[in-house]
Amino acid sequence: MQLKNVTLELSAKPFRDDSDAELRRVARKLFTQWKPLTDRAERISVLLWIADGSEILEYTGNPEAPLEWNYWYGVANPDPNPPAGLSERAWKNTHLRPVKFRPDAAPRTYGWLKRLIAVLRETGAEIGGKPVRVGATFDNGPEFAVSAFKYRKHPEIAQAHTLYPHSFVVCTAALRADPQPYAGFPEGIPEGTPLGAFLGRQLRCFAHDLGYDYIWLSNGMGFGAETWGITGSLFDKKEFRPEKAPEAAAAMLRFWEEFTRNAGDIPVETRGSNFSAGLEMATDGCPLGEIYRRYRIAPPVNSPWAALNFNTGVELAAWMSHVAEAPGGEFPFRFYIHDPWFRNSPWLDRYGREPWDIYLPLSIGRLGASGKIETPSSVALLSADDSEGAMPDQVPQEVIPHLLDALDHGPDRLAPLLWVYPFDEYDRTVAGAGEGARPAPVFAEEWYLGAAIQNGLPLNTVVSTGNFRKLAAERPELFAGCVLAVPLSGVTPGNLAALRQAAAAGAECLFYGTAAHALPELCEWLGIAPAEPVAGEVTVRLAMEQDRCETGAPSASLPVAEQFNAGGLEAVLKPETGAVELAAAEQNGVCRLLASVRTLENGSRLGFVRALTPCETEVKPGRHLDLLPPSEAFPAERLMRLALAEFGWKLRFTGFGADTLLPRINLSRHDNAFCWSVFAPDTTAAMRLNTPFGAPVPDEMETRLCGGDALWHPGKCMHRACRCFVRQRQDAVIGCKTMWAEYAGVKGRMQYAGFRDAEVRFFPPEGCEATLEVVNPPPEDRWNLLSEALLPVEWEDTLHGRCAVVRNVNGTLRFAW
Repeated sequence: MQLKNVTLELSAKPFRDDSDAELRRVARKLFTQWKPLTDRAERISVLLWIADGSEILEYTGNPEAPLEWNYWYGVANPDPNPPAGLSERAWKNTHLRPVKFRPDAAPRTYGWLKRLIAVLRETGAEIGGKPVRVGATFDNGPEFAVSAFKYRKHPEIAQAHTLYPHSFVVCTAALRADPQPYAGFPEGIPEGTPLGAFLGRQLRCFAHDLGYDYIWLSNGMGFGAETWGITGSLFDKKEFRPEKAPEAAAAMLRFWEEFTRNAGDIPVETRGSNFSAGLEMATDGCPLGEIYRRYRIAPPVNSPWAALNFNTGVELAAWMSHVAEAPGGEFPFRFYIHDPWFRNSPWLDRYGREPWDIYLPLSIGRLGASGKIETPSSVALLSADDSEGAMPDQVPQEVIPHLLDALDHGPDRLAPLLWVYPFDEYDRTVAGAGEGARPAPVFAEEWYLGAAIQNGLPLNTVVSTGNFRKLAAERPELFAGCVLAVPLSGVTPGNLAALRQAAAAGAECLFYGTAAHALPELCEWLGIAPAEPVAGEVTVRLAMEQDRCETGAPSASLPVAEQFNAGGLEAVLKPETGAVELAAAEQNGVCRLLASVRTLENGSRLGFVRALTPCETEVKPGRHLDLLPPSEAFPAERLMRLALAEFGWKLRFTGFGADTLLPRINLSRHDNAFCWSVFAPDTTAAMRLNTPFGAPVPDEMETRLCGGDALWHPGKCMHRACRCFVRQRQDAVIGCKTMWAEYAGVKGRMQYAGFRDAEVRFFPPEGCEATLEVVNPPPEDRWNLLSEALLPVEWEDTLHGRCAVVRNVNGTLRFAW
């Protein structure tokens, strides 16, 4: 795959002195190390983490002025009021007391930075043979470099309490009067100058004088007041305040207007928050739609937090939500390999050299208006250097092959599940268009969907509702066989009409959310109806097979906290609609529906799952949800995955105990194969799978068949293509081996062994139907590639592509093309 851009992120730590020779040494190493990757790109970018953006705020235009940079381990601007009574050992925490990474490290000058940028551009062009651009960074937090501007001169802009009180800059702040001259404000800063105007004008001077080409806004800058948590202008974990949405949105838009007007035509790239677009809208009133439409910015990258808290569900849901309606039609991927600020190098320690956070995100695809799957066009690496300033060759040597493999085998068609994402509808819902602002259902649906992915829902393809409506009208057959994951509150009359068109053409729908915020005609279609809400402690009953535990079991009790779940449980089955209960909750004899399925006349199925998060009802301090483990509360986040069995996709897990961390799965398509990408945080957990075609047998694996299901024991990271599916009553072990071509005209050969009266389906690479050869060799002929035991090929056109079918198979099958 050819990329538009590769971004190499770099701090100032690798430069041991300020000489030109040292600048060139580090630059040559940087571009040489990553050349196998940058060879795939049209352009190379270097994103410089010199300080924290205070170098922009402090800039006066004097090239000899001192320049603070990231010469620390830990939080460079720690809490000025740390906890009392800490032991000497506790003070070793560099979040409390930063330490210089080198005793002689001291401020540099802006003149040095200008020389660095020129050397990077020159050396990159020489080694990479293509254009090089250089980016500046602005971070709103206290971590990366000492900032007199943010915490001593102008503490009024640090209004968020993310790490400690008044620790993070908010984009909506205004500056107090300051007589000091700055590059963009030679007469000083007037009282009440918006931060956006000051930052934008300073950036314009800074970039022009030093040679920067673009700016990166980090850690949610520009997308909310509290971008590291679920609290914000509209939500305090106790209640939503929708009446604040217009004011919050207007303040953020003022930042973007002032910033972009003063910065000029400098391109803007963004880190975004750690949460999905809907959560940003629901908790902070972020007007993402307007920001995307008005301003020249790139959509946020995937969050690096998966390496920190292993929450792949939030990472993937957030990224898909941001790129569903990406401005410019392209979107970037970022991978966290080193940390130049804190003593960790994620590739080597947090990931343990396991590439799951490469393969899972790079199996994500966006369905565009043309009906084609779009994948990331840009790759960024945070960062090329570690907290010591080292640039070990081991990391690019190990990471680049995985990146290229994931990019070359990325999705090229619709996956079995497709998220129909209501970006515009959420935007209007929170802004209050129509019936007034309703952030609560958006919050409940967004958090639930991320948690469902975290609990094994294989959702990794997204389409905006606008593109979905267009495609459903023009090519509804495109969605045949696909399970559409749809949030109830985002279904407008126009979206419902498009969903009906797709269902009539063979699509299936799995809705999630609350019936209280759904269209009446949608509830009618699902066979459900709203009733008096039930909140508090409920008992859950299941009519579906659950995940298994070797010891203990998940709790059947579930507290329903209304503020996190858009109210109480309100759905019941509607009589005489054919809808069937899959899960329900009971309280004092009153029952409410948690999951159901209804089959339409054409065989397509409609599912409903109540978006429900098991969290403590007592609101505790802090910015995060206080989630309960499965041993204490029923894991409602698993209901979407469990319900998929009704659609032919059975995904069940077995853990040692109720709180065993379960595998996270992505299932994509490439070259007619089904590609499984799995992260198993606990490698003792087992997976039990089945599909509409039978039990999957991945390449280069032995798959145990148990009761007709495939039984897998994945390692920490599993990335396997699968072309073979088997239906077989007898338990057995089916082994798959990639065989050698051996003879002229043969492109590929796969061998499967261990069948017992089996029905086998094989999805060959595209364009190979005419040359496919199927052999069922006798035992004595197993290794004879010219065996005469040829079988006639029966072809089946499934809703997921063409496959060869072989029936009544015993022993070995060999497919060649």
